Amino acid sequence: MFAELRWALLVIGLTLAFTLQPLLVLASPLEAELRGYVAAGVDHYGAFYDEDGERSTTRGVLRNAKLELELAWGERWEAELDASYKIEGDKKELDLGDAYLLYDGRSRFEAQIGRFKEPFGLERLASYTSLNTSERSLVTSAFAPGRSTGVMAGQYRKRGTWSLGLFTDEPDGGSTHAITARLTRAPIRSESQTLHLGAAASYRDLGDSRFQIKDEGEVFSADNVIRSPRFEARDAWLAGLEAAWLYNRLTLVAEAMAQNVRRTDGSRWRFGGAYLQAGVFLTDDQRYYSRGEFDRIEPRHRAGALELVARHSAVDLRDRNLGAEASVTLLGLAWYLGELFQLRLNYLMPDIRGNTLMANPDGDAFTLRAMLRF
Repeated sequence: MFAELRWALLVIGLTLAFTLQPLLVLASPLEAELRGYVAAGVDHYGAFYDEDGERSTTRGVLRNAKLELELAWGERWEAELDASYKIEGDKKELDLGDAYLLYDGRSRFEAQIGRFKEPFGLERLASYTSLNTSERSLVTSAFAPGRSTGVMAGQYRKRGTWSLGLFTDEPDGGSTHAITARLTRAPIRSESQTLHLGAAASYRDLGDSRFQIKDEGEVFSADNVIRSPRFEARDAWLAGLEAAWLYNRLTLVAEAMAQNVRRTDGSRWRFGGAYLQAGVFLTDDQRYYSRGEFDRIEPRHRAGALELVARHSAVDLRDRNLGAEASVTLLGLAWYLGELFQLRLNYLMPDIRGNTLMANPDGDAFTLRAMLRF
C-alpha cells in the first residue's frame, strides 16, 4: 500500500507541476536553470574498512555526478528535478534525487510535495557542495533519514524555522512511513557571529521489516563494517539535537542523535551517537548561515579560501551485548577556489569495540575529493 502511495504522491506532484505549468506561464514568465556538479577522487584505507582484512586498498571513486533542473514561475511556484550517478568500486548507481513541487507563500511559509530530504539534522540537510569534509559524519550517516517521498509544510525565517512532513520510503526492500519534524532558532545572528540551536524528531512505522544500521565509517568506497544487531522491527522513534556557533573564521558544530526501535516481539532496543566538529579558515573568510542551514563558501580572494577541519564522531550500536560501538576521528583540509571548485583532503582514524565483521580492526584511511560545480 505504502509503496503505491509513495509513487502516487510523486506522480501527482509532478503531474500537477507540468500540467499547470502552461497556465502558470500565461500568468507569469517561466524561468529555468540547469546546473550540477561532479565530485570524484581517491579512497585509500587499511584493514579496518575491509571485511576480508586486506591490509591496504586504494580505489578511485566517482562520488557523485549530479544534474539539477530548477523551474520557477511567478513569485510563488518552484519545481526541481535531479538525477545523480555514482561509481563505488564495482558498484554503479543511477539515482533520482530531488523531484518536487514547492509553493512559496506569504510570511515565508512553504508547502512541498514530491521527493526530497526529510527535515532532520543540520549536516544531513546541507548540500554535499556545502560540506567541508569528504563525507558526512558517522552519526549523520547512521541515523539521519535522507530523501523520501512525501508532503511537507514549514516556515523559514532568518532567526527561526519549523517544518513538519509525512513521508514514505522503501529502504532495503522494506517499507517505511514516517512523521518527521524539525525546529531551529538563531538567538544570536550578526555579520560576525551566529548561534544556531535545533531539535528534530521522527516517528517511523517500519511495518515489521528487517532493521539494521550499517555504515562504512566515513569512507565512501569501504565495506559497511560498522553494524547494529539485525532483527524484524515494528516501529522506531528518532530524536536529534543540534548546535552551531559561527564566530568570524571559526565554526563549531555538534549534533546528538538517539533511536529507540521496537522489535516485533515488543522489546525495545536503543542506539545513539554524537559528533563534534570544528573548522577554522586560514584565510580571511568565514561561513555564512541562512534559514537554519549553512550556505556555500564564497571566497573573498582569487587565491581561494583555505579551511582546517577536525571532527570526532562516535556511535553506540550495541544493546544486549550485540552490535558495535565505533568512533572516527578526522583531520582535514578544504580549499575553495571561487564558488565552482573545491578540494577536500581527510585523514581518518577509526576505532571499534564489541561485535566486529572485519578480520583486523586496525588501519587508518585517507580520502581526497575534487569537486567542480557548473
